[in-house]
Amino acid sequence: MSFSAQRPEMAIQLFEPDPHTVYNIETAAHLAQMSRRMILVYCKHGLISPVAKARRHGYSFNGNAIRSLRRIQNLRTVRGINVAGIKIILSLSNEVEKLRSAVMHNGSPIP
Repeated sequence: MSFSAQRPEMAIQLFEPDPHTVYNIETAAHLAQMSRRMILVYCKHGLISPVAKARRHGYSFNGNAIRSLRRIQNLRTVRGINVAGIKIILSLSNEVEKLRSAVMHNGSPIP
């Protein structure tokens, strides 16, 4: 039996950013475990959008953007998918979520 199975309260948990908190690009890069440059590349390609783009304070991202960055990083590094493929995957995922929301809102299941 492993140590974590014996004492689950000791297991390390992944930090889940609050969707309403705003993080600067340095913190976003740290939380997503990627470089600032890659975040800017993803912004340029429209994969994510900053919540604020002030000249003095730079780019800022919310918790939802951090989760998206982590997902993008996984698709790119673990799955080997390029930026164009990631864009398609994210677009399709957004459409699925919209459909799920519409179905849940109407109360009738999709056949």
